[in-house]
Amino acid sequence: MASEILEVLFRDLPVGVLIWKLHDPDDVTSLRLVSANAFACELMGVDLVTKVGQTMVQIFPATTQLRLEMYADAARSGQAIDLERLSYADDRVRVVTYSVSAIPLPDHCVAAVFESFRATDEAARELRDMSGFLDSIVENIPAMIFVKDAEGLRFRRINRAGEALLGIDRRELVGKTDYDFFPRDQADAFTEKDREVLRGRAVVEILEEPVKTPTGERWLHTRKIPVFASSGEARYLLGISQDITERREAQTALQRAHEELELRVVERTRELAATNAALKLQIEEGQRTAEALREREEQLRQAQRMEAVGRLAGGIAHDFNNLLSVTISYATLFLEDFTTDDPRRADAEAILSAGLRAAELTRQLLAFSRQQMLAPKILDLNTIIAQIDKMIRRIVGEDIDVTTRLAAKLDRVRVDPGQIEQVVMNLIVNARDAMPKGGKLTIETGNVVLDESWAEAHEGATVGPQVMLAITDTGVGMDAVTRARVFEPFFTTKEVGKGTGLGLSTVFGIVKQSGGSIYVYSEVGVGTGFKIYFPRAEGTPEERPERPSVAPGGDETILLVEDESRVRALARTILTRLGYTVLEAANLEQALKVFDAEPTIDLLLTDVVMPHGTGRDLAHRLQAKRPELPVLFMSGYTDDTVVRHGVLEEGVAFVQKPLTPGLLAVKVREALDRGTASVAQDER
Repeated sequence: MASEILEVLFRDLPVGVLIWKLHDPDDVTSLRLVSANAFACELMGVDLVTKVGQTMVQIFPATTQLRLEMYADAARSGQAIDLERLSYADDRVRVVTYSVSAIPLPDHCVAAVFESFRATDEAARELRDMSGFLDSIVENIPAMIFVKDAEGLRFRRINRAGEALLGIDRRELVGKTDYDFFPRDQADAFTEKDREVLRGRAVVEILEEPVKTPTGERWLHTRKIPVFASSGEARYLLGISQDITERREAQTALQRAHEELELRVVERTRELAATNAALKLQIEEGQRTAEALREREEQLRQAQRMEAVGRLAGGIAHDFNNLLSVTISYATLFLEDFTTDDPRRADAEAILSAGLRAAELTRQLLAFSRQQMLAPKILDLNTIIAQIDKMIRRIVGEDIDVTTRLAAKLDRVRVDPGQIEQVVMNLIVNARDAMPKGGKLTIETGNVVLDESWAEAHEGATVGPQVMLAITDTGVGMDAVTRARVFEPFFTTKEVGKGTGLGLSTVFGIVKQSGGSIYVYSEVGVGTGFKIYFPRAEGTPEERPERPSVAPGGDETILLVEDESRVRALARTILTRLGYTVLEAANLEQALKVFDAEPTIDLLLTDVVMPHGTGRDLAHRLQAKRPELPVLFMSGYTDDTVVRHGVLEEGVAFVQKPLTPGLLAVKVREALDRGTASVAQDER
């Protein structure tokens, strides 16, 4: 009777029970199935009764060595063991979550008791939806993402970007290791780093590494991350790699250009030395003349060298703008969608931070090359200094005494207020770094008149009434060699990693593009002074408009014209989220067809530089049909017909790349609210 009761209980228990026997105490693989109740079969979705006598590995091929050891320990020791909580989707598309306990029985037997917690179709749908969402993100991120299993480091997944980067069909990658595709030495290095990640149980960042692919060598910036099972063991290795080949090539090209310029300067200097020697032999007075000539020649060479490097730097910055628009904006959109506790938020923030740092670098390169977009206004330099006075004192610290000598009734200048603030802050930071033990910093403004003799002695000076801004420190100072190169891009006297060498070159570019001139005076052990001169301007100072705190939207219809598909898709996503209806075109001809077919277009948003016709050409033709049509231009270039020398024409609405969701939202709303900004006028 007792055995019958036990048999009924075993058969009808509302928990799954599997009984295993360890036939050989020294061999964990000898665990064989003795019996299984109906609930276990239902729970596992397998007819386990037909599997009696088979080993655990035969029935469940994915069983790990760790799980075999835990069951065997329970059978040998007589101690119950609680295993981890598990989840799986069965062939009926249900999600089943259960906990497992290993209970010892006589004769080296052990009962595995499974207690189900959840099995719902809704959970399955939720899992599929989330899986699809994650798949979409992984497949569309412009970086290689791959997954390897921890045991054999075999590829389990790789996204489209990785397939394109490696030049290998991802269907061939799955199930294989690095040794199947890469040279032995490279595969050894990859495998060693992967094992280090899995052993160390921490993120490992590889700043730069070369990868030999069938399409050639590429340079990658890689993060490798261990992924753990609920049991605590490392199950997978996740890798995220960014292709930095183009950036390295650009850096190499820039370095080569710099070296070539240096060589040309040396050759030109030798030629001038020979000329001066001949002049000294001809006339005694020639020494003074030769000195003056040499100084002017040196100034000319310096200007030519900086102009050449500036053009190269500006070109590199332009090429990054479209890529940065996509990177920064999609990272921003991801952050808007992620909750504060979403584990993906940290990765999105890292992408956004890197994009913003890159954007700042491109802005500095454009500023140095005098291709940064300026929005000049009539203003008082004294007001600018007063507005940032507290920030200046906070930056320099308490051990530096700051003195301001601002001239009364200072003349006005016409400059971009934001760019001038950057000029002042860069010079302040430079002065602070030159006084590590403290000192005195003086900021001075004044009205001056520069005559022809002064202009002849100072390259780039303008004759006439000027407004002077001077920043002087009592720091370590500079010798003549350093002083001659102080405005060169990437030149710095700071330790590696503590300066980009773009601060003073950015100052130089902004001042020159604003129509001013800048000079440095310095002596070792005494200090350094920078003097900036801007031409006097007539007019009343303009107030700086406040930007809205929340990105505005609307329900108008916008014709978006952009030949770069990724940037076009990005702008469409941003504008659609803001409520606008977006019609797209990749070039001028497509835009004309869309415009003729849709009479309710409220705004033309167009790139400036496109094949087969510019954005300005398109605006001319559309405004000829509808003169009241507002136009908003966007571009990463400033040397085109919409701007003159980096300065916006009066009444032209413009947004400079890289695009960001907030910037594009504000500029579109301003253009719609302001109405027509006609470009259908004669070229100046």
